[in-house]
Amino acid sequence: MVVLNSDTNHPVSNPCGWAPPVSPDSTPIPEHVSAGSRAGHGIGVLGMIWAEDKAQVLGAGGKMLWHVPADFKHFKDTTMGSPVIMGRASFLSLGQALPGRRNIVLTGSREFTAPDVEIAHSLEEALELCARTPQVWITGGAKVYREVMELGLADLLVVTQLDMTAMVPPMSTVAYAPVIDPVRWQLDLTRSDENWRPKSGDAAWRVRYYIPR
Repeated sequence: MVVLNSDTNHPVSNPCGWAPPVSPDSTPIPEHVSAGSRAGHGIGVLGMIWAEDKAQVLGAGGKMLWHVPADFKHFKDTTMGSPVIMGRASFLSLGQALPGRRNIVLTGSREFTAPDVEIAHSLEEALELCARTPQVWITGGAKVYREVMELGLADLLVVTQLDMTAMVPPMSTVAYAPVIDPVRWQLDLTRSDENWRPKSGDAAWRVRYYIPR
C-alpha cells in the first residue's frame, strides 16, 4: 500500500478517463517488454511499485508507518501521467484520488463510488480499462500485489527499500510486500541503487528495479 500525503494536498479536477502525457521523470519502458506487456490489452508496461522496511512491511492497520518525503516524490515522479490501479482500502487510506493520474479502484462492492475515480470489480476489468496505455502502475495493497504476482502479469517491479524497521502498533493487521522469487525475477543492476540514498525523514532509502528472467 502506498500513501502519498504530499500528493493529496492538491484538489483533483480532471474527469475520469483523462490521462495526461507521461511525465519526463516516469520510468522508461524496459527493453524486455518492447513488444508489449505480459498483462495483454495492448498495455506497454504493467509495473508494481511499493516501499518496504527491513522486514518487508508495507504498513499496518491501513496506515503507513513512516514518513520519507524523498520516496513520496519518487513515487509521484514515477507514476505521474499513468493510470494507477489500487484496492479499495489503499484508496481510502489516501483520502482522495491522486492528482495527474487516472485512478482505478478495485472493489467487490457494487455500491462503492468516489469522486474522480473509476471502479473495477476485478483485476481483469481494471486492465481492460487501461487498454492500449503505454504504462500502468499497481500501487497496492498487499492483496492486489499478490494477485498480480501469482498471475505473472507484471513486467517491472520498482521497490523502495527503507533502512529501518517500522514500529508496528499492537494488535494491528500487518501488510507485507509480495515475495520476489529469484527464479522468476532478476535485479536490474543498470538502474538499481547500490548504495543508500541520504536519509529523508525517518530513513535512508534506495530503489531496486526487478525485471522478469
